[in-house]
This record gives sequence, structure tokens and C-alpha cells, in this order.
Amino acid sequence: HKQIMMRRVPLRPHQLRVRAPVGRRACARVATPARPLLSLSTVAAPKLPLGARSFSATAISVDDPITKDEVKATVKAWCDGIVAIGKVFSEGGDYEAKALEHVQRHYAFGDVVPEGSKLLFKPTLASETNFRSDLDGTMSYFVGNGIHSEDNGFAIKPWSKVRFDIFGTFITGPTATVSGLYYFTPTATPDVEVKVEYSFQFVRSKAQPDQLKMVLHHSSVPYSPPN
Repeated sequence: HKQIMMRRVPLRPHQLRVRAPVGRRACARVATPARPLLSLSTVAAPKLPLGARSFSATAISVDDPITKDEVKATVKAWCDGIVAIGKVFSEGGDYEAKALEHVQRHYAFGDVVPEGSKLLFKPTLASETNFRSDLDGTMSYFVGNGIHSEDNGFAIKPWSKVRFDIFGTFITGPTATVSGLYYFTPTATPDVEVKVEYSFQFVRSKAQPDQLKMVLHHSSVPYSPPN
């Protein structure tokens, strides 16, 4: 007898059949491709709000350039702070403590001011002591604590709303200057706005570089020509 050589021929996928147990339907299994492993480099980072910074990679340094978004946010915080002081005053709370918090948060005192320099603050309603460079003089302007007799407490008028416009911003690295107009609405006359011109100059706080401190604040009432 001739020896018959059997050779297995691999079946193609369409020729495969799965025998199901009696009484059960056959369900063909479909191979699912394995999911590729994701590396950190392929995962998209979450989107941050406009102006926000990610601290996971690199912390902000005191020498980092200031951004326009930071300037805008800081001007808004200053305006909101003036309203907050007046609200505490109207409610009979400790408005001086609230004002102190505001002044220390926004103005350059202590480690921010280099030796031989000083805060340059020219308040709107000051004609005798035109400039303020220390904490006591600045507080006097906002709450009228008796340091300067001309001060009636600008922040405790009070104001129910402060809005602002930015005319322009000039940024040179870790220093930013901004000018514009802000509009103060007295609580007693909500249908009236007082327009004031402002210029702020900011630097980064050495203790908290993500915070901007004011080294210059000049405010004035627009020129009114004689009738």
C-alpha cells in the first residue's frame, strides 16, 4: 500500500464553525483588539481657565513676566475690595480690619519695596498730604483714622459698585503699568457714577510671586474746564 501523507491545511476564518451545546444558540466570538497603553506624554492636559497658571510644572518666580490677565484680575480685585470695605462698614462690622486686609494685599510694603524706595500713592481726594508712602497714611485715606485731618475715609463713603475700563497696559518683564478709568457708584445714589482716572504699577510679591503688589497708584478726577 502506498503511504498516504496527510497534510493539515489551516482553515480560514470564514470556514471556522463553533459547535454549540444542545439547546443553546451558538454565539460567535469576535476578537477585540487590545487597547494600546497610554503614556503620560500622550494624555492631553486639562484646559485651564483664561489667565490661570499651572503650578504642577513650574512655580511662578518673582522674576517671571507679568501677564495682562493677571493685571486685569488684580485691578478687579482692588475694585471689589473697595466695595467690600464699604459693605462691612454699612453692616457695623470691623471695617478697619477689612481695610487693612485690602491695603496689605494690594500695596507694596515690606519685602517688596527695595531699600531707598517707597510706595508712590497719590490719592484722588488729597490736597494737603498729596502723597502717601506708608501703611498709616494709606489706611488714613481709606478709613479716615485721624492720621491726616483731610481724610474722611474714601472706602467708607460707601460705594455699592466699582467698575473699570483699561486704556492700556505696558509690561516690561516682572513689572506692569496700567492706566484707565474706574467708575464708583455711591450706595446713597445708585443712579450716579463718579468717574476717576487711575494708573497702577505692579511688581510681583517676593513672598507670594503669584500676587501682584502696587508700587505706584495715581488717581485723579478728570479735568473740568471753567464755564
